[in-house]
Amino acid sequence: ALSGEVNVGDTLWLSSLNLPLRVRALHAQNQSVTRAQAGERIALNIVGDVEKAQIARGDWLLSQARAEGTTRLTVALRLLQPLKSASQPIHLHHAASHVTGRITLLADDVAELVLNQPLWLAENDRLIIRDSNAQHTLGGARVLLLNSKKRGKRQAEYLAWLQQLAAAQDDDASLQAHLAYQPTERRDLAWARQLTEPALDALIEHAAPVQLDNALMSAAQAAQWRQKLLESLAHFHQQHPEMPGIGHDRLRRVAMPHQPAEWVLALIDQLLAQGQLQQRQGWLHLPDFEPRFNPQEEALWQQVGPLFGDQPLWVRDIALALQQDEQAIRSLLLTAARLGHITAIVRDRYYRSDQIQIFADLIRSRAAQEGSTSAADFRNQLGTGRKVAIQILEFFDRSGFTRRRGNDHLLRDDRLFPVSSA
Repeated sequence: ALSGEVNVGDTLWLSSLNLPLRVRALHAQNQSVTRAQAGERIALNIVGDVEKAQIARGDWLLSQARAEGTTRLTVALRLLQPLKSASQPIHLHHAASHVTGRITLLADDVAELVLNQPLWLAENDRLIIRDSNAQHTLGGARVLLLNSKKRGKRQAEYLAWLQQLAAAQDDDASLQAHLAYQPTERRDLAWARQLTEPALDALIEHAAPVQLDNALMSAAQAAQWRQKLLESLAHFHQQHPEMPGIGHDRLRRVAMPHQPAEWVLALIDQLLAQGQLQQRQGWLHLPDFEPRFNPQEEALWQQVGPLFGDQPLWVRDIALALQQDEQAIRSLLLTAARLGHITAIVRDRYYRSDQIQIFADLIRSRAAQEGSTSAADFRNQLGTGRKVAIQILEFFDRSGFTRRRGNDHLLRDDRLFPVSSA
C-alpha cells in the first residue's frame, strides 16, 4: 500500500477500467485484518463487475475515481549519462508499470515525457528512464506537472515557473507555485498532492486563495481579472449607450474570451456580491450607471411613451409625429432604453420592453420544445414581418441571449430577460 488506508467493506476504483470494486476481506503481513494502511504488504479479496483477466500488473486501486491517467507530463531529471538527442524514445518504469514513450528536453534538468500508454501518477512520483532498447538506465525523474501544455513550453516565463515547482518542498509551497502561473481546480490539486478532503480544506484555509466555484486563483490574478471585467463593462457602456447593460456570458466573451467560462462567470458573481457590479432584469451594469429623466425629458416622455404599441418605432417617425427635433428624441429614447422602458433592436428602432419580453419567452418555449427558434416562428406566431423578425433575432444574438447556428437561434444565456410573471 503506497498511501492511505483501507477497510473491509470499502469501495475502491480500479484505475485502468475506472470500475468500482468492494473489499470483501483483507490480509496484512500474512494476517487476516479488517484494516490496513500505507507501508504494509497487503492482499485484498475484491468483488465487482470485472474479470480477473482484466486486472494487469501496474493497475492501481484508488480511494476515488480517476477516469484518465497521464500521457503528457513534465519532470525534473537526474541523468546518469547525457541523452543522445534533445528528443528520443525511451522505456519508463513507475512502481510496477512499464511503458514506452518519448522524452524531450526543455532545459538542462527539465523534460517533457509523452507516453504511449497512460500512467496514474501524482506530483513527486519517481520514475526510472531507460533507453529505447531497454538496455541502459539513463537516469531518474521526479514528476513536476501531470498535464504539460502543448505550446509555449520553452518560453522563459514557463521554464522559470517549472523551476519554482521543482523547488517546492511541501503542499503549501506547491500550491503557491501553481497559483503563481495559473488557477488550478480543487480536484486536480487534491489528486496531484494526494490530499484527503480535510487536508485539502486545511491547505486552502492556510494559503487563502480566491475560490471560484471549484477553482483556486491567486489574489493578484483575481484582482487583474476583476479590473479587466470592470474596464470592459465601462467600455461597453460608452460604446452602447442604448443598452441597459450586458449579459453575463457576453461580458465574459468580451473581457476574457479565452479563459474557462466557469471561472470568469464565478468571478462576475463575486463582483455582484461585493457590489462592484449590479444587475437589472439580468443586465449587468456599473453602480454609477443609473440613468434618469431630467424634468424636460420626463415631460417629453409623457408624449412619446403612448406612441409605442405592439410594433417597433423609428426615431425619425416619432420626431415627425410630435414635430420635435430628431436629436432630442434620440437622446430621450437612449435614456428610456437604459431605464428599461424600451429596447433598441437596431440603431434608432425601438420596441416596448414588454414586447421584447414576449419574444424572449417565445424563444425559451421554442428552445424547450424544439431546441431552437427561427425567423419563421416570429413571423407565424407573432405576426411580424420577416425583416423585423430577423432584426429581433439578431438583437438577441448580439445581446448574448441566443447564438446563431445556420438559420436557427439557440438559447445561450437564460439569465437575460427573466421569465415574465405573466
